[in-house]
Amino acid sequence: MREVYFYDKNTKAFAGYDVIEDTAEIPENATTVEPVDSNGIGLYDPTWNESAHSWDSLTEEEWKKKYTVPEVKPVPTQEEQATAQQMLLMADLQNKVDTLADTVDEMTKSNQQINATLAQIMLQNATNAENGGK
Repeated sequence: MREVYFYDKNTKAFAGYDVIEDTAEIPENATTVEPVDSNGIGLYDPTWNESAHSWDSLTEEEWKKKYTVPEVKPVPTQEEQATAQQMLLMADLQNKVDTLADTVDEMTKSNQQINATLAQIMLQNATNAENGGK
């Protein structure tokens, strides 16, 4: 039994392998030459070179360039864009509401301090008036 490696008759691209009897005739579009490099490592996109009776290979970089699918960044629809814009506006409004709430809290505390000071002054004035302005 021996392995034979098939290639496409037109493109000469590797098309798989099979095992045949030792006495069987090798098909027209096949070879017993394994599609590996001198280290026994498989080739990138091997194609049969009839004149050299060997397999040609792409480099790793060529193979990656040929088969790497570029990342496709989805384009948002108009509805998605409008929704995103509304979310930004809502976040901005919430930020403004939070800032206003903080300002109101500060003003309330300040007003309470003013009222407490005013109450002390009024108490002092009342006390002074009772003592006859002394």
